[in-house]
Amino acid sequence: MLSEPQDLDQAELAALLERHWRLEDVSLRYLPVGFGSHHWQAEDAGSTRWFVTVDELERSTVGDDGVSVFARLEAAFGCAAFLRDDVALDFVVAPLRDESGAIIRRLGERYAVTVSPFVEGTSGSFGRYDSPDDRRLMGNVLGRLHVATESLPAGLPRTDDLAIPARAALEQALQELDDPWSTGPFAERTRRQLRASAESITAHLERYDELAAGVRRGSDSWVLTHGEPHSSNVIRDERGGLHLVDWDTTLLAPRERDLRMVLDDDRTGWEEYVAVAGPATLDEDALELYRRWWDLTEIALYTDLFRRPHEETEDTSASWTYLGEYLRAL
Repeated sequence: MLSEPQDLDQAELAALLERHWRLEDVSLRYLPVGFGSHHWQAEDAGSTRWFVTVDELERSTVGDDGVSVFARLEAAFGCAAFLRDDVALDFVVAPLRDESGAIIRRLGERYAVTVSPFVEGTSGSFGRYDSPDDRRLMGNVLGRLHVATESLPAGLPRTDDLAIPARAALEQALQELDDPWSTGPFAERTRRQLRASAESITAHLERYDELAAGVRRGSDSWVLTHGEPHSSNVIRDERGGLHLVDWDTTLLAPRERDLRMVLDDDRTGWEEYVAVAGPATLDEDALELYRRWWDLTEIALYTDLFRRPHEETEDTSASWTYLGEYLRAL
């Protein structure tokens, strides 16, 4: 997120880091990176740096309570830690377990905290890869990740249900486009945008349901997926090594969930993928499904955000921009 949460006490966060991860005399610097979680750079008394992530547990936009969000994050990060520690995948940047073995800790009722190694390097802007060489490298990375599925303990990874978060809120909003919305500065603007795009959104939802039904029946390529292996979640270090971060969306799902973010229209990276993963075929319907899933999810989440009481902040202004981009792309 771009803005630091105003109701989070940094002193309490520092105390939690010392109590559970033994980071002594830690200094914290907020990092306005990503969109969905809050991040800090932590530096301890020995000048070692760490990457601290704080997730909101009460995510009203997806209708989940704090207990279910915490459990989902714990399972996702547990998969990532297993890949790093037990499968020895060198590209996995997973949260570190604390002194008692916990991978995630609550900070009050609203927040959950993880601590990861701080990786020096550069990453791309959000989106797909511009360089064919990067696609080929990531094809290899995803092949190694997906092959590791068979090594995971039974019951550790959760399975993608193919549901669109906040879909009910979006569908309700589409039924209430005739009267003005007054929940905040972006509410009425959102209503007008949705009214202009309502027919297209409905058509996309219908097509999504057709694809989802087919993928549930026919896909045989369910593997452990990262979920968001786009260019801004890949850090390249000074030696050229790739490090995949942000494992909070890890799920068992069709391989196309990951591949659609890496392969281009010429399928650059596919040869490198199958060289590691073994003989495989691409499910074109699954590729389309996950492209539509991403767009519809973003539209649904931003719509739900602006249907609720909100103020104009750096984050809500960015959300309004993103919503417009997704609607125009339909």
